[in-house]
Parts: sequence; structure tokens; C-alpha cells
Amino acid sequence: MTQPITIEDARGALNAVFSEATAHQDRIRCAQLAATAFGKSLSPEGYLDREAYLAEQPLARGGGWRWWYLALADDPEQVVAMCKTMHRDLLVRDGPAAGGEEVVVRQEQGYCICSVVTASSHRGRGLASVMLKAVAEWLDGPGNATASILYSDVGDFYVSKGWDMLDSFESTLTVPASLPSTEQPPFPETHPITAADIPRLCERDVESLKEDFQKYGLPKEDAVLATILPTTDMITWLQARIAYMNRQSDGTTPDAKGSVCESADAWLFWFPDLRHGKLTIQRAKLPRGRDEAASTRALARLLLDAVEEAARWGMSEVDIWNPGPELHGAMRLLSSELGIKVTNQKREKEHIPCLRWRGGEKKSVVFSPNEFYPWS
Repeated sequence: MTQPITIEDARGALNAVFSEATAHQDRIRCAQLAATAFGKSLSPEGYLDREAYLAEQPLARGGGWRWWYLALADDPEQVVAMCKTMHRDLLVRDGPAAGGEEVVVRQEQGYCICSVVTASSHRGRGLASVMLKAVAEWLDGPGNATASILYSDVGDFYVSKGWDMLDSFESTLTVPASLPSTEQPPFPETHPITAADIPRLCERDVESLKEDFQKYGLPKEDAVLATILPTTDMITWLQARIAYMNRQSDGTTPDAKGSVCESADAWLFWFPDLRHGKLTIQRAKLPRGRDEAASTRALARLLLDAVEEAARWGMSEVDIWNPGPELHGAMRLLSSELGIKVTNQKREKEHIPCLRWRGGEKKSVVFSPNEFYPWS
């Protein structure tokens, strides 16, 4: 699709064309612009190589990863703004209808918008706003998106464009200089997650979420419950991305993708960021069929596994986005019994999740779980 656009401002008229970058050379030009903002830890060639590598991942294939851009009308090879959209599988449930009708959980189409950037020579002219408006029209129309999400360092900007900010809390476990003994009191048995384990665990996780959505108590009747499903393609996308970055910066990457407690039907997916010296929890699958005390100990053991993995690679902290009450209970246990420092804070300046409903409709949305795994 192509769409001519004219922008009028104090600098005069700017004639541009909005397009999807489907041709290889158009994507190269978009990637070159994106590298100026998002590829500072890589060489220009390294950034292009990473984008080519990620384009081969299952999540990106078949239109799962689309590139959009503005180019000058009189110089189509000059890309002045660009962004990407990436497929997301949404799970949605409305509040109970009047008369107590059956609750229906639906799997629907969604997208994440990422890598929004304007060329430095053309900033301050509203190009990003114009481009996002055109992308939103595609999302509402041919893209058939029930909702879209983005992660912003300038949340107020996106709120003015129709994306509403969601909760942004973060907990950090500080990796101690020497790891505490776990012999007393006892913890349940766990084992590392390998790449081969991810598909079966994701399948179980998705089915559990669907069951949980049926039972979830919404705060009011007009509320909507929504999440992005932690599918295999979703989890392995970030695993592939961080593995590439680790190899570029350190020449290696850890094999463990997380830890699982089979007896509690609970696990953590994580990835180690060697360049930034921290381990990030992608997704926490909570225990099922256990009492609260046993569930807390299972989660505490999994979190301790994450701390031990971080220590093994010389990392200083373990980060978790928007942990719920169960994880907070496990972190309090680690703090009180093993002396592991836990810091809780509201994230206000970076990676703020923002959600837009189809057509810009305003809804009372409960977004749960709201963890790291959907980030791009």
C-alpha cells in the first residue's frame, strides 16, 4: 500500500509517501535509519545482519513482521521516518453480560509497534505522528487488529496518538556476593529449561491462561480482560534476539532458557543480558493445584535459580516486570530467609507499555499478565 501525504508547517510543505517496505532495498533503507537510534551497540553492518537474522525467526515470517515508512515524494530513496509492526496473539474476555450469560474467551489478532524513528534532519515536523496515524488506519482495516501495544520511553507522546499507558512496575533482586545456602529450609526440586522444552511449556501455559481467563473476576461489568499469549514463537523471538546480542558482545550466550518446577507446574522463562549485566524474567508461569505456602516456596526456588544463573555469568541483578501477589510473596521469602535484597519501583521513563483498542475506542482494560515477554 502507498499513500501520498503532505505536511504543512513553519518550514513549508513536505510531500511524502507512506508505504509498507516489502522490497529488499526498501527494508535496507529503513534498517539503516533504525540503526541510528536502536543499533548503537552494533556496527551498521552488524545491525543489518541482526535484522536479517531476526527476519528468519518464526514470529517474523509470513507477514508477522512488517516495516512501514515515509519517504520523500521527490526522492523515494530517502526514508525520513519508519516503524515496524509485529504479530501478537491476543486473548480477550469481556465482562459478564446482563442476565449472567456465559463468559466467552476469544483469541484474536494483535500487533506490537516498535522501532519508531524519524531522521534527525526532519524531526520536529510531526512525521512520526503522521506515520502512526497511517499505521493505525492499517491496523483497524486490513490488519484486522483487535488491539495494538507498544513500549515507550515517551509515553505521553503515544497517549496523544490513542495508545493508553498501562501499569509499569518492576522488581529487582540483587545478586549477592556469595550465594546463600538452600539446605535449610528445603525447596522443591527444579531443573533448567532448554530450547527443546519451550514448545511443550508454552502450549501448557497458553491452555492454563485460557482456563484462568474463564475464572478471572473483573472489577466491573464493562471491563475487558486481555493479554498477549506467551506462544512458542513469542518466547523464542526474544531468546533469539538476546542470543545474537550476547554473541556479538561476549562471544557466547548461556544455554539455560529458564527453570521449571514440574511438581508445581510452574516455571520461569528468562534471558541473560551479558552486555547490561542483568538477567530478565520473560514470563512466570504460576503454580497450580498447590496450597499457598507450597506455591510460594516453588516460586522462591525458581527465583533463586534465576539469581544463581545471574551469578554464574557475573551479572548483578534479576529483573521482573509487573510481578503479581504470588511472586511478591516468593520475593519476601527470599528476602527474609536468605537475605536477598529486593527493590520494587514504578517504571516511569522507559519501556512503558501502551495499549490501543481498535478504532481508538476507550475501554476499561485489565491487562494480565503484563510481563516482559511481549516486548519488542
